[in-house]
Amino acid sequence: MQKNINCGRKMFTKCISCCGFTIIYVFFACLLIENCVALQRTLRHYELFHKDDVLHRVVKRGIKHSKNPFNTIKEVEFTTLGKNFRLILHPHREVLHSKFRAYAVDADGNETVVHMDHDSFYTGRVFGELESSVRAHIEDGTMTMSIHLPDETYHIEPSWRHLPASKKDTMVAYKSSDVKLHKNEQGGTPKTCGYIKEGLELEGKDKDDDALDNEIHSREKRQSDQYEYTPTKTRCPLLLVADYRFFQEMGGGNTKTTINYLISLIDRVHKIYNDTVWQDRSDQEGFKGMGFVIKKIVVHSEPTRLRGGEAHYNMIREKWDVRNLLENISRMDTRCI
Repeated sequence: MQKNINCGRKMFTKCISCCGFTIIYVFFACLLIENCVALQRTLRHYELFHKDDVLHRVVKRGIKHSKNPFNTIKEVEFTTLGKNFRLILHPHREVLHSKFRAYAVDADGNETVVHMDHDSFYTGRVFGELESSVRAHIEDGTMTMSIHLPDETYHIEPSWRHLPASKKDTMVAYKSSDVKLHKNEQGGTPKTCGYIKEGLELEGKDKDDDALDNEIHSREKRQSDQYEYTPTKTRCPLLLVADYRFFQEMGGGNTKTTINYLISLIDRVHKIYNDTVWQDRSDQEGFKGMGFVIKKIVVHSEPTRLRGGEAHYNMIREKWDVRNLLENISRMDTRCI
């Protein structure tokens, strides 16, 4: 199912043409669900199942190794949340840059290359469901997965990430519709993230400013009617950085697990962008196929060792002020690789 967003080519193509190399710093506080109580506060319902309850079958394997994604096709079947899932999957590397590299960084900032199995990431569909899609990472039988159906989206993740006391090799499954949305102070559900508007100069524009804005808008509208826009750059390369707390809690203290989880997260975001139709107005055809590729991943396996008085985004610290955190991240050496 396509999503139509009337937000225009400026939003995404500005990123594509200007970012060159975008940095995403994945910090622990945004994603951690600490225990069962927190999970129950977040979800109305979830279920656990063991990796032994999942049936894996290879239905096609090429005689020779090939980069063709359909050279190997596997079938995965399991039952959870009152539904039997039969998935047809094949490996894919769509979200990885051709020069993708991953590194582990120690306390002194020394980088060590981490070699990854790119064939553990899959895409596919649900058997018998025409309007379906699946994004998955499977490692030693444990799955991180999103299953999209017309009326619902199902998520599967290793249970240790959310339930530290859960049994080994189990997974937690939940539906998007079961995620509880937190209420704001007025008792309503916020539709957007909060923000702070700085500077009184943004308040109360005078009539001359309004007239100028209307004139510019009319001019842009006339210009946009004169041509159809076709984007030439459709992928924005990303640098992902995981700090030590993210490595410990979301990656389980394992560098490859942390990297695989980050790739799975961006894979889901990429699909949302890639399936979105971008258009200035509803009467325009718009365009789609915009997305991301991961060029580099950096995982801090240890807190950064500092001298007295220094600050670093990977230092041992319970809480960060958002402004200070962003300022420290901005000091990173982000030269393109």
